[in-house]
Amino acid sequence: MTERVRVEVAGLEIDGEVWLAAPPARVFRALTTPELLQAWWGDEAIYTTHDWRLSADVGTPWRCEVRLRNGRRHHIAGTVLEVVPERRLRISWQPSWDGLPQTEVSFELEPQRGGTRLALRHSGFVPDFSGLETHRVGWPWVLRWLAGAFNEPSTESP
Repeated sequence: MTERVRVEVAGLEIDGEVWLAAPPARVFRALTTPELLQAWWGDEAIYTTHDWRLSADVGTPWRCEVRLRNGRRHHIAGTVLEVVPERRLRISWQPSWDGLPQTEVSFELEPQRGGTRLALRHSGFVPDFSGLETHRVGWPWVLRWLAGAFNEPSTESP
């Protein structure tokens, strides 16, 4: 099954969505379980993530390591800001590269017949900041990787 991913810039925010062939409980686990995040978030041809540290508890820090295809290493870190199990995850987002400012990412899960609609919002960007474009390009990859974990029959689903 080919996933339909939509990502667009609306002012100083990035909005995206994807349909996933799994109930919200499974999608929420894929977004909040370190082993599952590492399994689907990344691709050797672009970048991979590893050493995820995340707990679905408000106020806790989270972090993952990023390895680019050229071997360079970075990390992304933040704090868990809001958790509504099977419905919403909101986190602060602080990449280690290029002095990017802290922003905020939210994932909203809406049950639908046969699956879940995931809505992404990445907010907190400032004018004249190149990180908006960098993340606009990156989020479609992430949503496709997540969709691939659920929507491809040959892939083991989280």
